Amino acid sequence: MNILGVSCYHHDSAAAHLKDNKIVAASQEERFSRVKYDSRFPINTLKWLKDVYSSYDEVAFYDKQYFSQFKEDIKAFTKCKPVLVDHHEAHAMSSIITTNWDTCSVIVVDTQGGKFSTSLGVFEAGKITWIKRFRYPNSLGLFYSTATRLLGLTPLQDEAQVMAASLYGKPKWSNLIKDKILNTSYGDYTVIPDLNRGLGYGSLDWDIASSVQAVLEEALVNLTQWLIDETGLTNVAYAGGVALNCVANSAILKRTSCTHLAIQPAAGDAGCALGAAALIERPLWRSAYLGVHSEPNIDVEECASMLLKGDVVPVIQGRAEFGPRALGNRSILSIPFDANNEKLNIIKGRVTDSWRPYAPVCQETDVSTFFAVPQLSYDMLFTGDIIGGNFQNATNTARLQVTNPSKNPYLNRVIQLTKGKGYPILINTSLNAKGKPIVNTIEDLKNEISIRN
Repeated sequence: MNILGVSCYHHDSAAAHLKDNKIVAASQEERFSRVKYDSRFPINTLKWLKDVYSSYDEVAFYDKQYFSQFKEDIKAFTKCKPVLVDHHEAHAMSSIITTNWDTCSVIVVDTQGGKFSTSLGVFEAGKITWIKRFRYPNSLGLFYSTATRLLGLTPLQDEAQVMAASLYGKPKWSNLIKDKILNTSYGDYTVIPDLNRGLGYGSLDWDIASSVQAVLEEALVNLTQWLIDETGLTNVAYAGGVALNCVANSAILKRTSCTHLAIQPAAGDAGCALGAAALIERPLWRSAYLGVHSEPNIDVEECASMLLKGDVVPVIQGRAEFGPRALGNRSILSIPFDANNEKLNIIKGRVTDSWRPYAPVCQETDVSTFFAVPQLSYDMLFTGDIIGGNFQNATNTARLQVTNPSKNPYLNRVIQLTKGKGYPILINTSLNAKGKPIVNTIEDLKNEISIRN
């Protein structure tokens, strides 16, 4: 069976194609349109899927409010009658399919999915049953995006900067936030004011960011532990835009009895395209490399040689990653020298926010030598404490990617070669200029990014 899942009209439009229990392809519209966070009907992604793959037997969409519009827009691509699924069930299923679990606890936390913002439940016998749900605007996602705006950043875009900034401050305003804005307790939380009105605009403050992050983590820990106690299931599938907060993800693992936290790398609304299709027929998960294919722009040996000379190296190879993070197929790689960080800040347009940390990548066999991690992640979904090596990071934490020969042969071989010369850790940042999506093709690289070593 060929199944199409689509996400659109809010932000991070995407489409995914499943065939005979396999994920054939998935990509965000922004990778084709070159408009970051593109929310429009994903016409370019659908054209790619139709040209490269095939027609469909079923089409799934997750938003009742826009279902009539979707039925009109999708007619240009298929005669199938679309199936409407629940927004949070689509989120949940997108993470469930990354496991082989038949039963697990389920958590979805985003800004808004239909009437709801947070859903807690259980997956069993192929079905998701919600135990407790929180209605919008009682929303942890809205709380965090409001704080993003308060800190002078763009909500629904710059939340990752708030997360990073939190590591530089102290949570000295946490009690005030819990008293006046977000009350949290075991299995519950309440957003006190109407945050649709916002809290005003300000500028970046480390301690406010730290306090906001601390309160969010406390709320998520309380919800997770309550759900585990209710269900008796310590394997947890977690999704929604808030699930991209890798600092909070690590806090959940460290501070609850969760034994494994499964998160799909496109955990936001883009991932709903995959989850919506998976609700019709559950596929097997292999990896996040689901997008457009490209032959390598540079071979492994030359890449390693350039890195060892002190260059920063753009890498395009294999299939593009599904989700907001580059995982070695659309990446800029470098050895973690201070001079390279300065180069990266210029390339990435971070001259005015050079405080933002870069993420490391290392081989799976070396993780315990350099990092203390709550759970291995091949998709940069958790943070680890830095415990050794020459990797310098002002916060002493890192959003670590782990690789091995089966997960990414190219990236693993590059690291093997640099490791042989004394550099077992590389910096891996996304191959894009500021304000632009991660590149899809070598042509995008030529048109948008200037790298001078």
